[in-house]
Amino acid sequence: MNTNKVRKLFREPHIFFRDYLNKRFPPYNVEQPIPETEEFMLINADENLASLTENILPNFPIDVVFTWVDNTDKDWQQQYHQTLQPINQENIGLYATDPARFSNHNELFYSIKAVQKFMPWVRNIFIVTANQKPQWLNENTHPKIKLINHSQIIDDKYLPTFNSHVIEAHLYKIPNLSEHFIYFNDDVFVARDLSSSHFFESNGLASLFVANKSFQKMRHRGLITPTLTASEHALKLLKSYYSGVNIDTPLVHTYVPLRKTTFQKAWSLFEDEIHSFLNNKVRHNSELNMASFLVPWLMYLDGHATLKREVCYYFNIRSTHAQTQYKKLLFKKKYLHMPHSFCINDSSSNNTDKNYALHFRNFMDAYFETEANEISKPTDFPRLK
Repeated sequence: MNTNKVRKLFREPHIFFRDYLNKRFPPYNVEQPIPETEEFMLINADENLASLTENILPNFPIDVVFTWVDNTDKDWQQQYHQTLQPINQENIGLYATDPARFSNHNELFYSIKAVQKFMPWVRNIFIVTANQKPQWLNENTHPKIKLINHSQIIDDKYLPTFNSHVIEAHLYKIPNLSEHFIYFNDDVFVARDLSSSHFFESNGLASLFVANKSFQKMRHRGLITPTLTASEHALKLLKSYYSGVNIDTPLVHTYVPLRKTTFQKAWSLFEDEIHSFLNNKVRHNSELNMASFLVPWLMYLDGHATLKREVCYYFNIRSTHAQTQYKKLLFKKKYLHMPHSFCINDSSSNNTDKNYALHFRNFMDAYFETEANEISKPTDFPRLK
């Protein structure tokens, strides 16, 4: 041990042991094999490399698609409870009817604000919803934002639906949707300036953000969610069409770059299998995960997608760990070391932090620098500027 380290050990032992442990056991914040100490360096290297090809071909239009629900809407609540009553609870998936799945913490406002701020090159922002409209949205002053009702893309015989797999299966039918688009859940937030090349190469190749996870290990741990089973069912279909396929990894919990023509191909190949679950009003364990598994991997197998790095912080909004992540993200923003994105998930109402909603709101206002005139009262929905 050199003299400087010895001096540090005696003068600042807490700093010494912190640095030692971080070096020996580096912390990981993301779902890819990227230690925290390398995040900033890798993001910068990727951006520098991407800049070499950004002007080779003309730009093509890219849209963003959100799915969203307002669980405070009285009409929606009535429809939901009427639809849920006759359903056999034994047949539905884990957390499928947990109130947290539909809870609205005004995430959509912040997520769209982030897209507008950090991805100004996006052509249209589509919000797919059950005939609802965010209270803060003024379409006259935001021509990029367009509301799409479920009835515009889903056959009436399958409505109403409260099943995200059913809704996602129809995204490609959005009127005037561009060939290249990015699918967002409203709990995903862009954290820094991102160029279009982060999502699509200039030759049209989509980015595939693969997580460092294993379906087999997830199943062995016993947490059998509708997303897991829907991905496994989708994998069986891919194996039936492509010989020798061996995929055991889900995607990172973040935005998903997609191509409309690949969505259409999935429907043409597996129409019967897709139709088999469209009547499910809530998520079951017998469905297909199309938007975040089947279509992305189909793009990859057809040579229309390539593996990409995605530094996305993923944590639960109701966990006490969330406050630690909030502080870390604000610290990184101060020193311009932000990740690409973060996902603040809310899948279970078994909350351990009773003030989780307030902590979330305070963090989001600080990170996205929400101005005082955008939010007049804590209970009000802010207006986009």
